Amino acid sequence: MRVLLDGYWWVDGPPSGRLVLREAIGQWAQSYPGDELFLAVPAGRAASARATVPDGVRVVPTRTRVHPLINSVELPFVARRIGDVDAVLAQNFSPVGSPSVVYVHDVLFQSNPEWFTRVERAYLSLIPRLARRAGSVVTSSEAERVRIRTHNPDLGRVAASGLGVARGLLSAESVSPPAVPRTAEFVLTVGRLNVRKNVQRIIDAGVNSGLITPEYPLVVVGEASGKTAPVDPSSRAAVDDGSVIFTGRLSDGELRWLYENCDYFCCLSLGEGFGLPPVEARAFGARVLVSDLEVFRETLGADATYVDPLDVGRIAAAMAALTEAGTDGPRPTAHRESAHDDWPEVIRVLREELRHVSGSIVGATR
Repeated sequence: MRVLLDGYWWVDGPPSGRLVLREAIGQWAQSYPGDELFLAVPAGRAASARATVPDGVRVVPTRTRVHPLINSVELPFVARRIGDVDAVLAQNFSPVGSPSVVYVHDVLFQSNPEWFTRVERAYLSLIPRLARRAGSVVTSSEAERVRIRTHNPDLGRVAASGLGVARGLLSAESVSPPAVPRTAEFVLTVGRLNVRKNVQRIIDAGVNSGLITPEYPLVVVGEASGKTAPVDPSSRAAVDDGSVIFTGRLSDGELRWLYENCDYFCCLSLGEGFGLPPVEARAFGARVLVSDLEVFRETLGADATYVDPLDVGRIAAAMAALTEAGTDGPRPTAHRESAHDDWPEVIRVLREELRHVSGSIVGATR
């Protein structure tokens, strides 16, 4: 099978976009070596991409700079220039005039526009408009598939592929981040820092109840992204006294160490298309406290404690119960081995949708 892939985020971009792209192509090249993969990357990043793509993947430079224009206008021309391409696989923005599958991470901007800036909403509004041109839409979870269908009933085929933990994280050597004392017990949260991630309520519940202290801090991993909320003065005080530690972005080794050594992991996001950090935390044996969202029920099942993310009192009570249980409380069985099996299934679904669009497929080699 000959497939042209949207590689706009291969070198730089949002973590979720880079994860799907890099993990999918790595697994694809391994599982289906008979396929010919062409990765379309902006010309200025093509050299960096060539140095990092799996063997056999050909990098094709694009000239346009804006992602929606590259996908909708330029990729069909690139496909014709390559010749005999079965289909195009794009992220978020579908090509116009070529057989294509578009991977849509989520449409939270449709269900909850209040979580996004006006500029973000205008930009993201192109996703459903262009998705009508795709032969198939793929997303990460069944919960998100339902959301996409609900807000875009005129779309044709919509499938869910699942996601997996990054192989780089699974194989990384644990390294203690300098910002976190090796001897301290701590609570961990990971994700982009914006209003949707609801970190302020975690801080409020932990600090105001006395659970989070300089001796038992909350470690927050991530960078500001998108619409943010004003920082509460109590949060500044908690940062100043060491009760809350913001680390910024960390290496895979540092993140793995935090997952393996945290007392428990906390993710109280208001909405997710998939929500990978709790799945990562579970893979390394951490106890997990999450928002009571359908998608987390889907991905975590019984391996989590669920709480209303808007109720600070109940959040504090759940945190207290996990703290009191400590290391004597039940911990999920590490899922590291089974996590290796997730990405082949992602690729199977993507190829099945591409087969549907193109009408041809080459047998897999495992």
